[in-house]
Amino acid sequence: MNTESTSARSAMWFAVAQLCSHDEHKNGTRFSPTFVDALSQVVFSQAEILGADLECFAKHAKRAKISTEDVKLQALADKIERSSK
Repeated sequence: MNTESTSARSAMWFAVAQLCSHDEHKNGTRFSPTFVDALSQVVFSQAEILGADLECFAKHAKRAKISTEDVKLQALADKIERSSK
């Protein structure tokens, strides 16, 4: 694992841990460190999948950068997928 990936995973873990901590204080819910680790891994994996999909949409449109149009297209694709289930 490279340094950039490790840094991104650490940042994701920190963000998830903060959200869990906020929920603990607000609702009295308790989250174990194992749960926070697992949830942050799932969120990071989903972000990687989303990033790859957005890159594909941009590449298909012959663009070098991801744009808001790619995000809108992903949202539409997600909506269609959910409605077909």
